Amino acid sequence: MQNIEIADDIPNPKGSAGSPPPPPPPTPGPEPSDPAPKPSKWRRFKKFVSTHRTRIIIALGLLALLPLGALAYLESTKQHPIREVTLGKGKPKPKTKPSPLTGVEILPELADRPIYSVVIENHQNARPQSGLADAGVVYEALAEGGITRFQAFYLENRSKEMGPIRSLRTYFVDWALEFNAPVAHVGGNADALDIVAPLGMKDMNQFAHGGSFYRTRDRLAPHNVYTTADLMDGLMKKLNYYEPSKFTPSPRKKDEPAATADHPAISINYSYSGFQVQYQYEKESNSYLRSLAGAPHNDRNSGAQIKVKNVVVQYMPTSYGFTRIGESTVTMGTPGSGRALVFRDGTVVEGTWSKKTHKERTKLMDASGKEIKLNPGNTWYSIVPTDKTVSY
Repeated sequence: MQNIEIADDIPNPKGSAGSPPPPPPPTPGPEPSDPAPKPSKWRRFKKFVSTHRTRIIIALGLLALLPLGALAYLESTKQHPIREVTLGKGKPKPKTKPSPLTGVEILPELADRPIYSVVIENHQNARPQSGLADAGVVYEALAEGGITRFQAFYLENRSKEMGPIRSLRTYFVDWALEFNAPVAHVGGNADALDIVAPLGMKDMNQFAHGGSFYRTRDRLAPHNVYTTADLMDGLMKKLNYYEPSKFTPSPRKKDEPAATADHPAISINYSYSGFQVQYQYEKESNSYLRSLAGAPHNDRNSGAQIKVKNVVVQYMPTSYGFTRIGESTVTMGTPGSGRALVFRDGTVVEGTWSKKTHKERTKLMDASGKEIKLNPGNTWYSIVPTDKTVSY
């Protein structure tokens, strides 16, 4: 018998019980492709920024604030030099304006107050008077019997008491009209009362307004009528007189004493000895100390001697007669003109005075025709009859 070899790699279609059938051949698949290329760094950065946009913005903001914070910290810890400031001593001076009555610099609210005048007597039983030292302007003129009488004008100084107050005369009306000032008085002679309304004087007669005046018990009538600044304010408001007085102020110069006081003493002869007036120059205050009847003329309110910055003498045409009802009266030539002496700084300026109308201010002119300037402060006008003497 012939031996036949069977190859091991030939499949047995029918299989055999002794060995498993061979596995099926693998199914062919698609051929693997090349791997995808990696994205670039820029694309990866853009993707990162897109994904973390909010966080990036916050981080950048914080980074921007860091330098500012560092600068602020350094500035706060830096030592700055201390500037020394020297403060002025005292309070700043308030704004002022010149008093229209005296030329003294005062508070505007005082300068804008109304001016008023009070007729004050000079009888021996009326001395010492109250309030004359507070007046900015005082006129002294003869009344009847050789007795002088005062008309005192007030603005910035408020007197606690003024008096004794007496009656009106025609020349007091004219001087009140110069300052557009109300006049406080106790009646008056017929001639004076007759011209009050026609000339437009602002009248504050005690006979019509008794509540604004009072009588004291330490003096006998008629030398005991007084008033106060508060009572005058109330009466002016009641009568609609409470407004700034409109008038032309006196010209002023610098208050400066002369190197040599060539006229330090003034003596005025009004009538008899009880009414002789003296002024003595005081260089320290650049003013004149007033004496009356040979003794210092003191104000009753303060007890101090009256001091005057300017003394003006007006020689006035004077006549004596009777009113329409037979009262004795003195008539002054105002309006008018005449010789004048102006004492200030221990010296004298000789000149003239003139007043053309009842309401016009009296002008004082020197020999060259220039208006004489007064020192700031109070002024006393001595109205002297032309037949009387003034020594200086």
